[in-house]
Amino acid sequence: MSSEENNINGKDNLKVSLRVQEAKKRDIGRNIARIDQETMEKLDIKTGDVIALVGKKESAGIAWPSYPQDSGLGIIRIDSRLKKNIGTSIDDTIHIRKVTTHSAQNIVLAPISVKIKSNPRFETFVKRKLSNYPVAIDDFIFISIGISREITFKVISMRPSGICTIKPETILHISENITEDEERGADIVTYEEVGGLDREIQRVREMVELPLRHPSIFKHLGIDPPKGVLLRGPPGCGKTLLAKAVANESEAYFISINGPEIMSKFYGESEKKLRKLFIEAEEKSPSIIFIDEIDAIAPKRETVTGEVERRVVAQLLALMDGLHSRGRVIVIGATNRPNSLDPALRRPGRFDREIEIKVPNEKGRREV
Repeated sequence: MSSEENNINGKDNLKVSLRVQEAKKRDIGRNIARIDQETMEKLDIKTGDVIALVGKKESAGIAWPSYPQDSGLGIIRIDSRLKKNIGTSIDDTIHIRKVTTHSAQNIVLAPISVKIKSNPRFETFVKRKLSNYPVAIDDFIFISIGISREITFKVISMRPSGICTIKPETILHISENITEDEERGADIVTYEEVGGLDREIQRVREMVELPLRHPSIFKHLGIDPPKGVLLRGPPGCGKTLLAKAVANESEAYFISINGPEIMSKFYGESEKKLRKLFIEAEEKSPSIIFIDEIDAIAPKRETVTGEVERRVVAQLLALMDGLHSRGRVIVIGATNRPNSLDPALRRPGRFDREIEIKVPNEKGRREV
């Protein structure tokens, strides 16, 4: 199930390899890492201990016992916030180890993509929210402000280095300089926040996340990954939220456009906008282009009277046929009127995968 390394100076130097799985909804936002009893005993970890999680980056979580059904499976359940901090995703393998933490003497946080006018009172409020919270440099921290607002911060400096906990004596400062997230566009939306669409999430993961994260699998099997996926369903059932979640979970560059916004009264301007977006996506691959209300820019050509619509449809078809980074750039279209789309878009090599997003049932509505 696991591997042990560097067993030199006792338990703190042991590492165990575990496979990442989704956190249960009750654990989301609590910085919890659930591991089984065998792993806890091997590393001499008790419930509530701070552990280091090492993926592409290192961060910290709080150890809790696994659910009974997970015992012996060699998995760790962490939420999307912890996954983001260590640069990993579902089914990836990470290392964990026990750590001895120090109290942070000084820590500086910078807001992500939002300007904040800080003051000592607000800094005290944030420090109180983060009391005994384990952090590492470059971590993303999420602070709830009121009922429905959340601000994301990044740890841009901290003393001492390593993994520290925030204590009452910690000097916390909030920078007024805005820090941009590395990935563009997609709000930090995760699968855990998309309620009532478990089956649809699984299909999107197979069609979009898998080729973006593991293109070598498709190459080895000689299978062409999809270029386009069409999400169809009534308005308000989660199509846009699902597209943002898959972009975030697959660590893809996300470009979101609204169909009607592409259209322009100037000759050739609509096609130029489309070409520019596809060039940007190729340069920033792996990437996802999300076209909401795609029926607005790609209606059936025999039913439209305007020349602009015909040209835009033809340009979109040409761009999808000309994608060089197959599997590294995926176009997701969303529509609540699939039968109004030009049939050429739904042929193989274009939007050849379709997922119906239905209105959630009673159980799904409770999750929402």
